[in-house]
Amino acid sequence: MQQEEFYKVIITNEGILVFMIKSRPDEPQKPFVLYDGGRHATLYRTDNETIALDYLDDRLPPILKQSDKVLIFELDDEIEDLLRAYEAPIKHIKHNTFVEDL
Repeated sequence: MQQEEFYKVIITNEGILVFMIKSRPDEPQKPFVLYDGGRHATLYRTDNETIALDYLDDRLPPILKQSDKVLIFELDDEIEDLLRAYEAPIKHIKHNTFVEDL
């Protein structure tokens, strides 16, 4: 699993969370987010690529708990240009074992 160290999150006027992360080489395939209600989430970008979105800001868990999707914006290395934008449904689970050591 990769750890996204420098990501940003904005909240749209509609209350949708937008995670801005660095772009990866391959296209996402059926992306989704695993979320257990805590301070960490896991983005499944492809079958072989997972990304930890850890240490979520305190304002985000209540929104994530009520949401069924997030938006993912993938930015270039300079974090200036948007390379990809896609929706990722949230799969709410009881315990996310992928981030228990974070």
